[in-house]
Amino acid sequence: MLDTTVSSVDTWAQLSPLMVVAVFIYFLAGLVKGTLGIGFPTTAVSLLAQTTDARTAISLVIVPMVVTNAWQTWRSGKVRWVVSSFWRLLLCMLIFIGIFSQLATAVPVAYLGAMLGGVVTLYAATSLYKPVLRIPDRYDNPAQLVTGVSSGVMGGIAGVWAPPILIYLTARGLSKDQFVATTGLLLFLGSVVLFSGYWHAGLLGPSVLMLSCVLLVPSMAGMVCGEQLRRRLSATRFERALLWFFLLMGLNLIRRAFV
Repeated sequence: MLDTTVSSVDTWAQLSPLMVVAVFIYFLAGLVKGTLGIGFPTTAVSLLAQTTDARTAISLVIVPMVVTNAWQTWRSGKVRWVVSSFWRLLLCMLIFIGIFSQLATAVPVAYLGAMLGGVVTLYAATSLYKPVLRIPDRYDNPAQLVTGVSSGVMGGIAGVWAPPILIYLTARGLSKDQFVATTGLLLFLGSVVLFSGYWHAGLLGPSVLMLSCVLLVPSMAGMVCGEQLRRRLSATRFERALLWFFLLMGLNLIRRAFV
């Protein structure tokens, strides 16, 4: 698997038209990330997978994902609050990403992706026309554990662990700034663990890392533009934008599972 991935990246990196496509995709992914605080790997992987194999697309997104989430965390200034509020979710997520990233090459993601896509799609579709589900304080601890385990399993296998976290955070009714700060730290630490797991599993060769680093430039440019756009969104529009993103993300997970 590794030889095929590295070879495909070497060939792809030499083709300037596809490099232009990759730059555009990563700028768009950064724009989504800067605006909503989420969506970088989902946008980048789903679009890039149209031009290369899915495992390569997941491997290429890791370095920009680490850096963009580190930037988001640093800009938020709420690290201590996030850790004290969501340490249970964070601990479970990191443990299960670390475990299941070692199984990434052996576990098919189709069934898992289809199931998760169905849940996310149903949640987003119903929430757009009905009040969003809210989790009361007395159920927060078990909700964090369930979210941490489910996001860790999904992240370790498929490289995308945001959906369970997004559903949980939306149901907790966080403000726009709290939401962005929390997703930034959770996704940053998860991406560091995923990077280590993929490196240990042999999925990150020199060519993958080099191209992934090059794609940092359009990623950060898009994210800076997205941050400016987010400041103009009201809390209501921000939540609606998140739900529409959930819907598209869920439908895309289903599509990828069947394709």
